[in-house]
Amino acid sequence: MAKTEEKTKKGAPAAKSGARPSAAAAKPATKKTTAAKATAAKAPPKVAAKAAEPKAARKSAAPAKRVVARPVTRVARRAEPPRQREAAREEQPKRAKVAARALPTAPDGQAPLIAADGSSSGSIALPAAFLKGASRAATLFQAFIAERANARQATVATKNRARVAGGGKKPWAQKGTGRARQGSIRSPLWRHGGVVFGPNGRRYEQRMPEKMRRAAFGEAVSERAAAGRVLVLEELRFDGERPRTREVVAWLRQIGDTGRTMVVSPELDERVGRAVANLPDVELRTPGSLRLSDVMESDTLIVTRPALDALAARAGGERRTQGPGAAGEGSRG
Repeated sequence: MAKTEEKTKKGAPAAKSGARPSAAAAKPATKKTTAAKATAAKAPPKVAAKAAEPKAARKSAAPAKRVVARPVTRVARRAEPPRQREAAREEQPKRAKVAARALPTAPDGQAPLIAADGSSSGSIALPAAFLKGASRAATLFQAFIAERANARQATVATKNRARVAGGGKKPWAQKGTGRARQGSIRSPLWRHGGVVFGPNGRRYEQRMPEKMRRAAFGEAVSERAAAGRVLVLEELRFDGERPRTREVVAWLRQIGDTGRTMVVSPELDERVGRAVANLPDVELRTPGSLRLSDVMESDTLIVTRPALDALAARAGGERRTQGPGAAGEGSRG
């Protein structure tokens, strides 16, 4: 009887909805509450407090988000009064652009004659070497290319395998290693080896007959003379022991719109050279130092009277002797 009662107690269904819970059913709930209290006791006080608070209270107690304003990109400033320097600049009148003065003209076969102060004082006949004749454009081009080629220094050079230091010993045996045969580590096939066909002592010099060079120079000057860009200067003189650059600029402005100017005088004056050195479009040359490229790149040639005969002799023309008792016969340059 006792065994059957125990079986019925073990297999009895759960209590009905209307009945009170038994003591056995209440035991697991008490175990859960004790476990929750134990975890709350182990947890830190802040976490325990948060766990004890309801979710609605947490939402209400959450701090409000701060609204951060965007940075202002434009700042309105008060209109400040102009500074004294800026006001002074505005008060100064703007410089009026000076109109370019046209160069003086002369009849065919002649060049304008310019006085020492820059004013025009007539015209002068040009030498026969500077008169426009048959076109020699091919000779002029060949002479120009030869001049540019002769100006090259040709200093670039490389070392071949005989000039590279090191590599006297054979890297490995000729046979038996399984590798390609090598005789030196300075072979062109190796790193730091010699160069096979590199530049070494190359010369760019081109030779032209003297007659062709003179004809090309005369052609270049005659082109400038035909365009009215050759001016003959009576004397290159400036007042004062040390002429200034502004004086040279005023002198050129008095002559006219010369552009890139090449001044040719029989001798270089150091005082005038210092004043001209500050001007990028003005060069000072002698008849011997004047190159063909200088004539072709310049817009205007201003030649003094003594230098005109020297240029004519360089172009293959006759050079007039100016000494006393001269017979008037010139010698070929």
